[in-house]
Amino acid sequence: MSCAKIRSSANPAGQRISGRHIAAWLGPRERSAILACAAVAFCVALFRHGWAEAGTSALLGAITAAITLIDLRHFRIPDLLSLPLIPFGLLAAQLAQAPLMPHLLALVAVWGLLTLLQWAFLALRRRSGLGSGDVKLMAAAAVWLDPSVLPAFVLAATGTALLEGWLRRVGLQGRIAFGAHLAPWLAVFVLTV
Repeated sequence: MSCAKIRSSANPAGQRISGRHIAAWLGPRERSAILACAAVAFCVALFRHGWAEAGTSALLGAITAAITLIDLRHFRIPDLLSLPLIPFGLLAAQLAQAPLMPHLLALVAVWGLLTLLQWAFLALRRRSGLGSGDVKLMAAAAVWLDPSVLPAFVLAATGTALLEGWLRRVGLQGRIAFGAHLAPWLAVFVLTV
C-alpha cells in the first residue's frame, strides 16, 4: 500500500494504527518540527539536569510532538507512541534517582480511574467523552511526573482545551483533540518543574 493510500484511508476508530500510518501522517514539515522539539527538550534537560536526563527528555520531546501533530489532524493517539512513554518515564525516574513506587502507583491509579470514568460516561451518554488514547497518555504522564504535580498538569491541559473549545465555539457535540493539549503540557511540566 502506498503512502498516499495510507494517508487518504479513513483508519476508523478501533483499528490499530501501524508504524506505516504514523510515517504517512508525519510529512517532512512534521518530522522537522518533531526533531526541533527533541532538540529543545535535549538542550533544556542538559542545562538543568545532565546528560542522562537529556536523552530521555529528547525522546519525550519527540514523542509528545508527534502525538500532538497526529491528534490535531486525525483525532487519534497511536499506542506505538503513547505506550513507550511508560517505560521511558520509569527510566527517567530511575536516572533521576527518584523512587519508582509512587510513579507505578500513580500509573495504576490514573489508568484505572480514567478507564472507569470513560466507561461510566459511555454508559450514561451513549458516546465517548474521553478516548482510550487520552487515557493511556494521561497514565504515561503519571509515570513521568511527580504525583503531587498531576493535578496542576491536568488543570493546565484541561484549561487550554476549554479555551480552544471556546475560541472555536465547539458545542456539546463538537470534538477537541485533548491529546494535543496533554502531550505538550507533559513536555513542559517535565522540563520545567
